[in-house]
Amino acid sequence: MKFLLDTNVLIPAEPTSATHIEPGTQVSVELLHTLEEGAHQVYLHPASLVELAKDKNTTRRGLRKILVKKYLTLPSPPAVSSRLTELLGQAAALSHDAVDHLLLGAVDGDAVDYLVTEDHGLLRAATRAGLESRVLTPADAVGVVHRLFPKVPPPPPAVRRILAHELDEADEIFQTFRQDYPSFGGWLRKCKLQHRLTWVIDARGRGLAGVCIVKDEDSCPQGLRGRTLKICSLKISDDFRGYRFGELLLKTVFSFVFANSYGCLYVTVFEKYVDLVRLFEEFGFETLDQTTELGELVMIKSLQFSRQSYDSMSPLEFHIRYGPLRAKSEGVQVFVVPIQPRYHRRLFPEMQVQGELSPGDEPFGNSIRKAYLCNAAVRRIGQGSILLFYRSGDQRRVQCTGIVEATLVSRRPEEIARFVGRRTVYSYAEIESLCKRPILAILFRQATALDEPVALAGLISRRVINGAPRSIVQVRKEGLEWIRGLLSSRP
Repeated sequence: MKFLLDTNVLIPAEPTSATHIEPGTQVSVELLHTLEEGAHQVYLHPASLVELAKDKNTTRRGLRKILVKKYLTLPSPPAVSSRLTELLGQAAALSHDAVDHLLLGAVDGDAVDYLVTEDHGLLRAATRAGLESRVLTPADAVGVVHRLFPKVPPPPPAVRRILAHELDEADEIFQTFRQDYPSFGGWLRKCKLQHRLTWVIDARGRGLAGVCIVKDEDSCPQGLRGRTLKICSLKISDDFRGYRFGELLLKTVFSFVFANSYGCLYVTVFEKYVDLVRLFEEFGFETLDQTTELGELVMIKSLQFSRQSYDSMSPLEFHIRYGPLRAKSEGVQVFVVPIQPRYHRRLFPEMQVQGELSPGDEPFGNSIRKAYLCNAAVRRIGQGSILLFYRSGDQRRVQCTGIVEATLVSRRPEEIARFVGRRTVYSYAEIESLCKRPILAILFRQATALDEPVALAGLISRRVINGAPRSIVQVRKEGLEWIRGLLSSRP
């Protein structure tokens, strides 16, 4: 596959002196190693080379001029399309925005499969242009390659709940905390004395792969009402980025706040941690127009909504803002999706019986955002539709639900891989095999897990479906009211 690198990925990967080693150096180097190992093509855009040449430090500029020669220059890059200009606006000639638009133009014109960047503004522009699935941070890019072309050992096991005083303060995962917060040692001691709730992911004898510490607060920023939980820290070790562990920890937090009727959730984070800021934004956190004394962004997520919010938002917008354990069911299509046990185990590991598979053993099972591929003939599955995943074969029942983000039909493996690369359950070889017939690819967000699974007999008796589904089937009108009562979130 073809990857285009932004200069903010190249520069950390090619430090010109020991003083130029940056926090992103390790993951950028890992990305380049992973791409080289898999024989992927790595390009720089000609406009990026022009931008590098503007460096006023002549020594550094000269060294980089030599270093970049190891990379291919993207040949005949596409111009910025009128579609992109309409969505993003006209950038001033020779400006940084103009370079960003050209990088996005290379993706939009299919000159490359993915663009890799640490630029938060560029990531947001990609979302506005509908290219977010193909514009990745370095950690996401590592994850995409690992999932499509698996050559790595399995990641660590499931999330484990502890109290803060059980943490080893010497663990390497806390190193960046000490750099960012001069009083970190005292703060961690306070967390331990207060027995703050903590979730960790163990790295199998190598310390921690991830950690999340939370605490109850008396109030929420901006005066939002309800019981408030603050995410005091959420950190993934650099050695385990790309496995969706941040999403796995956040999924754990969401389960906790919904089970305990919290009304507000918030976090403070430095803007330089692009992956983390993007993660929170993609799950409905809003950035306030204020910062902490240390210059951190303040991001909040309200878990309470009004009738006006419910009525004015699309089903997907509502699910992102107030979910993931809430779904808007009024006026929404509902589909039953049959899924083989082996893929159900991998997509929904937390639903498995003991001994089948541990949550955390598969990167795509860790996430809330997932992808499903099949050769079904159905085509009209709208954004925001509800999916009821029917485990065929052994259990013959529905327990997991999802909310549709987007769909794609194609017979081109590279097009399907681009579409689902950040969250796929299939390797590239499996995608190629499926492409013997047109593939229906569905990007969805995992929503509720039913407290009581609904067996096939119950689905038939409630007139949801006529019999065991062999392909995706839309729920019958007679069964919609029961389904909506089961899943609905109303003011």
